[in-house]
Amino acid sequence: MSRFFYTLLYYCLTPAFFVRLLLKHQKSSAYKEQRQSLRLAERLGLFSRPESFKNRVQAPVWFHTVSVGEFIAALPLIRQVIQDYPQYPLVITCTTTTGSAQIIKTFSAEIKQGTIFHVYLPYDLPGSMRRFFKKIRPRLGIIMETEIWPNLLAAAQQMSIPLWLLNARMSARSAKGYGRIKGLTQTALQQFTGIAAQDVLDAERLKTLGANEDSLSITGSIKFDIQLNPEDIKAGKTLRQQLQWQDSQVLIAASTHKGEDEILLSAYQKLKPLYPQLVMIIVPRHPERFQSVYQLLNTKKLNAENYNVIKRSLIKEKLIDQDKPVDILLGDSMGEMIRYFACADLVFMGGTLVPTGGHNLLEPAAMGLPIVYGPHMFNFNAISELFLHYQAALQVADNESLEQALNNLLADKAGADIMAGHAKQLIEQNAGAMTKMMVLLKPFLQYTNDT
Repeated sequence: MSRFFYTLLYYCLTPAFFVRLLLKHQKSSAYKEQRQSLRLAERLGLFSRPESFKNRVQAPVWFHTVSVGEFIAALPLIRQVIQDYPQYPLVITCTTTTGSAQIIKTFSAEIKQGTIFHVYLPYDLPGSMRRFFKKIRPRLGIIMETEIWPNLLAAAQQMSIPLWLLNARMSARSAKGYGRIKGLTQTALQQFTGIAAQDVLDAERLKTLGANEDSLSITGSIKFDIQLNPEDIKAGKTLRQQLQWQDSQVLIAASTHKGEDEILLSAYQKLKPLYPQLVMIIVPRHPERFQSVYQLLNTKKLNAENYNVIKRSLIKEKLIDQDKPVDILLGDSMGEMIRYFACADLVFMGGTLVPTGGHNLLEPAAMGLPIVYGPHMFNFNAISELFLHYQAALQVADNESLEQALNNLLADKAGADIMAGHAKQLIEQNAGAMTKMMVLLKPFLQYTNDT
């Protein structure tokens, strides 16, 4: 497929993208206070260049992180650039409302001061991308993971803006999809100034799709360079006290997808009689599912034992009934996953019992928690293989083996602690990708480029 036909198709689909955004936003209206407005004009590159940037001599550094997970992974690198090159303002983009909320929450002070500007990345249309680059005029663009947008790359090349794809990953599934439009993909990949792949497999797949070997490096995954915020850890411990769970065994089902919550509730119902102190946190991956999962947890047919279910958003000390302990906490909040992990003793990672491809294991591993996940981990194959090789996690094949694995870990605390220790050690041994990335970026951060 040529870029012409790709662009034509994209123009045809753009109205559907807007309708999807509106419907999705309407569906999650109960949580608008935790999210940002749609800001639809930004999706077409229609926004004003910030006043604070107009008076600066130095052009900004631009980071693109598609959503919450990529932003959190990139955060250590962003902070390192701020520390080492304070003269440069930053532009941080994303494409999701949840990602936007996390960026604004993390850098609210810097955004107010004008040292950081946040905006949505426009849709990949030629005019939108040209407007975007003309308004932010970056000295360097840093794109995280697997964002390959042909019109973005073409516009950057036309304006001589160097672009790096960092922490690049390319699963076998994604490579197969990109391979169907290999001509378009090859042209796009070759327009990157450089690509830093997470591992050898990612690098080989990117090379097969057409990436220039000379511009391809292997740095490891920046996600191993985890910096846990002590305030989040403290808040998680406080939450556990609020829930009166000091003597409980806390299982967290993190980032669950549709179809998994029922399975976890069923497993909990079977394990609870064996472990009376067992309690559970369920954190759906997407905010639009918060209310439906809450209703599911309170359905009489599913919740025959009448467990006390409470929403995180409603927790205040005065709302916790000391005579009625909380059995299940619904994590209906954004940006608090570390706090939930700090409240937990055992982790099930969602997106793995259904064919979603899994989620990041590294944060709970860095906190020294035993981790269980299902068979569908294809988005994190390399990390999964690493964890299994070092006996740092358990992968289960189905619902029955999930219950058995959870039962074994609850019954054998010493064994669970050993596995958790392996996970924490694995994180420490694989850290260092950020340092390698900073070395690659240094030449582009040192040259003079006045706005």
